Amino acid sequence: MAIVLDPSFKFYWIRDLQLPAHMENRLKQNIIQLIINEMNKDSRTSTTDLHKTNFSSTTLCFTSTSKAKRRKLFNYDDSSMDDSNDSTTLDPTVEFNAYLNDPVRTKFSDYWFHSQLNILKKLSMRLFSVQASSTPIERAFSHAGLILSQRRTNMSEQLFRDLVFLRVNQELL
Repeated sequence: MAIVLDPSFKFYWIRDLQLPAHMENRLKQNIIQLIINEMNKDSRTSTTDLHKTNFSSTTLCFTSTSKAKRRKLFNYDDSSMDDSNDSTTLDPTVEFNAYLNDPVRTKFSDYWFHSQLNILKKLSMRLFSVQASSTPIERAFSHAGLILSQRRTNMSEQLFRDLVFLRVNQELL
């Protein structure tokens, strides 16, 4: 799915697999269906969130009309910055076909930054977002690197696993 959402690749990479035509078409259809299903999930959640936001903003207007709301420094959930207006959101199938038929083959970040395909843009942001690493697992790998040094090459795999397990769970002992 991710490679298809990179505008410089789209479905161009399938030719390199040298599959028979019927297998190539089947693979394309399966990938397209997978992407459209994910887009449908995203569009359903965004419309639900939009309705919740509209409801909460109308209740907020009734309760605090006298106070002017200060904009927070890192508040990115601003309705004026939201691209998912119902007027510009297309059907997921139409939006994906527009993406596939778009001849532009620019850099990934430039394409999605300037893209008007809102549902597909949200999906690509979700798929390509970098997950934050967890500090405890970083520590576990660090301890494993300290345990398995050049001096300890004769250590059995089971003993290594046990030592790493004990070191990671030391506070429970």
